[in-house]
Amino acid sequence: MHRNIQFVLSVLSLFFKIYLRGKSNPLKLTVSVNRLLSLILLCSLNISVWSNDYEYDRIKNIVYKKIDEKTLKLDAYVPKGEGPFPAILVVHGGAWRLGSKGQLAIYARSLAKRGYTCFSINYRLAPKYKSPAQTEDCRDAIRWIRKNASTYKVDPERIGAMGYSAGGHLVSMLATTGLSKENDPQGVGTKIVAAVAGGAPTDFRTVPEKSNALKYWFGEARKDLPEAYEADSPNAFVDKDDSPIFFYNGSSDLLVHPDKHPAVGFRGPVALHESLKGVNVDTDLYIANGAGHIAMVFNKKAQNAGYAFLDKHLKPSNKLRVFWLAGQSNMQGQGVVDLDHPKYYNSGKGILKNVMKNPEFAFRYNHIVNEKDEWVVRNDVFVRYKTKEELKTGGLSIGFTGYGGKHHIGPEFQLGHLVGASFDEPVLLIKTAWGGKSIHKDFRPPSAGGETGKFYKKMISEYREGLAKIGNEFPHLAQLEPVLSGFVWFQGWNDMFDEVARNDYQANLICLINDIRKEVKQSDVPVVIGELGNGGINVDKNMITIRKAQKAAAEFLGSSTAFVSTSQFAREANDSPNVGHGHHWFGNAESYFLIGDALGKALLKLNKK
Repeated sequence: MHRNIQFVLSVLSLFFKIYLRGKSNPLKLTVSVNRLLSLILLCSLNISVWSNDYEYDRIKNIVYKKIDEKTLKLDAYVPKGEGPFPAILVVHGGAWRLGSKGQLAIYARSLAKRGYTCFSINYRLAPKYKSPAQTEDCRDAIRWIRKNASTYKVDPERIGAMGYSAGGHLVSMLATTGLSKENDPQGVGTKIVAAVAGGAPTDFRTVPEKSNALKYWFGEARKDLPEAYEADSPNAFVDKDDSPIFFYNGSSDLLVHPDKHPAVGFRGPVALHESLKGVNVDTDLYIANGAGHIAMVFNKKAQNAGYAFLDKHLKPSNKLRVFWLAGQSNMQGQGVVDLDHPKYYNSGKGILKNVMKNPEFAFRYNHIVNEKDEWVVRNDVFVRYKTKEELKTGGLSIGFTGYGGKHHIGPEFQLGHLVGASFDEPVLLIKTAWGGKSIHKDFRPPSAGGETGKFYKKMISEYREGLAKIGNEFPHLAQLEPVLSGFVWFQGWNDMFDEVARNDYQANLICLINDIRKEVKQSDVPVVIGELGNGGINVDKNMITIRKAQKAAAEFLGSSTAFVSTSQFAREANDSPNVGHGHHWFGNAESYFLIGDALGKALLKLNKK
C-alpha cells in the first residue's frame, strides 16, 4: 500500500508539470489531464479501502449487454441479507474515451456497506464509439438491473446512479431523460430515482461552433452536428418530472469548471443545478474551495453529502407516518360497498361495486381491486379504529367503519390509498369518530372555556392509546418512530341545529385545532378541515353558517391548515342506496370515495407531496 501511495504522489507531481506546460494552451492541457486522470483513477482508488472485511459479495465481470461484437460487463456489489435493497449504477469517468468499471470501486464499496446493491459498469468508449453510445449503454444497464432485480436482491422501483466526470454527465442524462416502463419502447423503464454527479459537464450547446475539442466524441464540430451536442446535454431536457440530482465540484477544477469551461465552452454543474431548481426538482450543489478535478474524487465531505442525498431519496426512513382522522358519523363512514337489496338499499344504486363499473370513471378505482377482482388489502397503510363493539386493526381495505362486517367505507378508504402511494414510509391511520356529537358540547376543547367535552377527552385518549399499542397491534411497525403528519376534521351536523353552537362554531373549531396542536406538541402539524357538504350546493342557511365558519377557521389558522370543499360530491337520493339518510350522504359510496380523495390531496399538499 505504501508503494501505491508513492506512485500516486509521483503521478500528481507529473500532473503539476503538465499543468505548468499547458497553461498557455488549455485545450492541450485538457487532453493531457484527461489521460492522466484515467491513470490515477485506475491505479489509486483502491488504496483508499483499508479493509477487505465487508458485509457484501462482489461478483465480477457479469455481461449486461452485447452490441457491435462488443461485450459490456459490470461488477455487482451485493449486500448480505434478505433485501430487497435499493440499487446504484456506478459510472466511471475518463472523458468518454478512457477508464473502466474498477475506477470508482471506492464508491461502490462504500455504498454497498450502506445497504445498496451497486453495479459498476464498463461502457463503449470514444473515439471508436461516438455519442450517444455511452448514454445508451447506461440506459441499457438500468434496464438490465430492473430485469435482473430479484437475482441481485434489488428493489426495481428504487434505482439511483452515481458517477464522476464523464460518469457524472452520464448519470445526469439518466436523471433528465429517464423513461417510465410505459414510455420505454422496450417496456422496461430507464427512469432512476436520484443521482449524484461529481465534476459533471451538463450542457454542450455552448461549445464554440468551430471548436474541434470534442470532435473525437461527437464526430464533428458543433456547427456541423449541433443536434448531437444538444442530444447529449442533460440541461436541454429539464422538466418538473426529472429525478433529483446532487452535484459536487472543485472551484479550481481545470477540466470541468463549475460554471463554464474557459476554453472548450461547455457548462458545468451550475447550469443544470439552476435549471432543476427552476422547475422545483430537488437538487443541491457542493463546491469545494480550491479543489481540483482529481482531488474531488476523494473529497469525503462531498462523498458523504452525496450518499446522504441518495439515502434521502432511495431509503425508507425509520419513521411511521401517522394520520389522525376525527369527527362524527360521516368520518365513521357510511358509504355502502355491496349491499343491494331492492327495498333497503335501492337495488344497489350508488354502492361502490356499481359506481366503479361506470366506464367514464372506472380509472378512479383501478387501484382498489386486484387481478382476481378482490378488494386490495394494503401492506403499507394500516388502520386503527375502536368502534362501540370492537377494535378494528389491519391493512387498509373496506370495512373500517362503525358497522360490523366489510360492507361500508368512510373517507379513510381513498385517503389512505393516496397517502400510501405518496409516502415511502409505512402509514398508520388512527380514527376517532362517533356519531351524533357536536363541537359545542361533546368535542368541546379546553381553551373554549366551560366543561371540556367528554368526546374531546376520549378522542385524545384513543389517539394516545393507538400510539402506545403499536407494538401489540402492529408488531412489524414497533421499531419505527411515529410521526404525526396530519389531522383531519370532518364534522358539523349536530352543531347546525343550535343557534349558540352555530354562532360559536368558528371559535370552537379554532380552539380545538390549537388545543390538538398543543396536545401533540406540533404547532404546525398539517390540519385539513372537511366541509359539512351534505345536501350539495343548495342548502338552508344553518348549514351555510357552519360551512362559512369552517372555511373562516381554516383561513384564521394559517398556511398549515386547509379547508376542503365537499358539497360538490353530494349525489341525489334516488341515485344512492340509503334514500332516507341525507345526513349520511344517502350512503353513496362515490361521495365518500371522492371526499377521501379530496381530503387526502389536501394532506399531501400540506406535506409538500
